[in-house]
Amino acid sequence: MKFAIIIFSSLILLFFAGVLPVGKGLEATAVYYSPVMIFLLALLSGCSIWCCIKRKFSPAQIGFYLVHLGVVVILAGAFIGYISGKKGMLQLLLMPQQAESQLMTKTGEMVDFGLEVSAENFQVKFYPPIYHFYRQIPPRQRVPGQMPFEKVSEFDVAGQTVLMLDDFGSFDVSNLWNEAQQEWIQRRAVDAGAFLHRASQTPSYFGVTLLVEGEKIPISINHPAGYKGWRFYLMSYDQVNQRFVQLSARRDPGRNAVIVGIWLTLIGTFVLCLRRQAESLPLENGDKSGSGGAL
Repeated sequence: MKFAIIIFSSLILLFFAGVLPVGKGLEATAVYYSPVMIFLLALLSGCSIWCCIKRKFSPAQIGFYLVHLGVVVILAGAFIGYISGKKGMLQLLLMPQQAESQLMTKTGEMVDFGLEVSAENFQVKFYPPIYHFYRQIPPRQRVPGQMPFEKVSEFDVAGQTVLMLDDFGSFDVSNLWNEAQQEWIQRRAVDAGAFLHRASQTPSYFGVTLLVEGEKIPISINHPAGYKGWRFYLMSYDQVNQRFVQLSARRDPGRNAVIVGIWLTLIGTFVLCLRRQAESLPLENGDKSGSGGAL
């Protein structure tokens, strides 16, 4: 028990070290992949297995076994992924469409992952934008080299129908929407040289269709796709010309083992909670009966 506490304390210290900022281009998270971390996790797995072997088996101990073996399965799956997993970034051209069979790792190395992947049917939708309201600076007030316009205010058109413009009255928000192109207008003139300019717009959705060995697989932000052990995550896209998308691709042979280990740990914890609750009820009843006899 004391040995397990020492291991847990050491692991916690290493976890804290992994989140501390460091300089000179070093990464504190490298501590998670250090031999010391792997050794301590191996000791933790060994302690869990030893506890299961040492304890006399009985159906009442099933929760204990599930929790400890679940931790071992999680760590084993993570180790398998660390040893034989592959991970990198993938950039796919949309215009012109081009297939890729290699991905770039964090170190800049190109890795062949045995698949040809291309992308088509890119789609993006935006939240209502923020508009900046500009008006002309009178010629007598201009400073040499200064822009002849000044920003007066900004407006978030989400949920609004009318914008109140300083010294220009009201402006109908519907005039900022291009029905034909189904998008918000970049710039709209008002009066006397004043205008509204679309400043920023956050995507609410963007997705694309992956073509992997002739099979079409839809993928979007926060909705990854899987194919033959590979997981593809849509990360970003060309926000200027929409010519390419960027994906993260990962192959983790230990992923299923990690999932199984998590479920074993959750079920074991649930069983332990039920068992302790069931054991506490007779004790409470016994205390009440004993008190009555004493009186």
